[in-house]
Amino acid sequence: MDTLAAPAFHGRGYVQNGMQQAAEWIAANMQQQGLLVQRQTVEYPVNVFPSPSLLQVNGQTLQEGIDYLIGPESGGFDGTVSRLLQVDSVTWVSPDQKLIVQLADKLTWSVATRQQNHCRVIVRRAAIKSVPKKIKLQVTPFFQPSFKADNVIATVPGTLRNDSTIVFTAHYDHLGQMGNALFAGANDNASGSALLMQLACRIQAQPLPYKAVFIWFAGEEAGLVGSSWYVDKPAFPLSNIRFLLNLDLMGNGEEGITVVNATEFPNAFALLQKLNAEKLYLSAINSRGKAQNSDHYWFTEKGVPSFFWYTLGKRKAYHDVEDIAATVPLVEANDLIRLILDFSQQLILQPR
Repeated sequence: MDTLAAPAFHGRGYVQNGMQQAAEWIAANMQQQGLLVQRQTVEYPVNVFPSPSLLQVNGQTLQEGIDYLIGPESGGFDGTVSRLLQVDSVTWVSPDQKLIVQLADKLTWSVATRQQNHCRVIVRRAAIKSVPKKIKLQVTPFFQPSFKADNVIATVPGTLRNDSTIVFTAHYDHLGQMGNALFAGANDNASGSALLMQLACRIQAQPLPYKAVFIWFAGEEAGLVGSSWYVDKPAFPLSNIRFLLNLDLMGNGEEGITVVNATEFPNAFALLQKLNAEKLYLSAINSRGKAQNSDHYWFTEKGVPSFFWYTLGKRKAYHDVEDIAATVPLVEANDLIRLILDFSQQLILQPR
């Protein structure tokens, strides 16, 4: 996790080839461990911010990522605005509507697959001392209509049969950089990617009866792009998938996990709860229904039995510059792997 979340990978996003470097590193590591590795290239549009921006509010210079964010869909802007119209208690716009300024208690960034003809700035409320009256802004985004990234797929053959498969997935991409602001994405989702790598090594050393496939998806933060691409062009028939387990936000765990799709597949969830009750791996396993919030979703829509696990804990950094490796506890990583292995072994014995 530390390596994937390091500055050298530039937030595994859209500047300095960060996402491509991460894919290369994951693929090389899995090949060194003896897994069969292939890659699948996906393409999608994305709006990126490779150059540092400048924001001054009432003469006060603010810091990228800490005091403000540029809306991910924003177009470019270079100028000073001294007349702003207040739309509501937290939003101001320039008279020509080319600049929108919003106040927020917490800064949360994302990725946009389009570029608008206006610029939106989100300012942390605590960073400014008075109502914004004069704004100086310089921002130069770059719209890339066909960004290319790779899904990384690794396979461990089964000991008894290979016509049925258990699939384990995690997205390895994150937000990248906004100028000099680095979004390292340690919990989201270097944690899940690293856990998936450890799981692959464990299963390579002691294979399951069924074939095991591990997929690190690109483009999750841009709208579940990598997984959407994959289900339309699968490496093997989706009908062969016995079960899929998607791992995202795996860096906490002191308060247990939540299982998305638990209500969709109650027998599998009951098995999971039974195993945890017997061996006391986690403090809690919570049930949640269907949700379009990670890469399991497109598989579920295609009729593939799927769970998405995410961990719970006190640490709340998310899509911000504070999601760094040094603050991710990983307190339940070993128990999570043990539970996944137990679940996978027992699931094979269950009727479909």
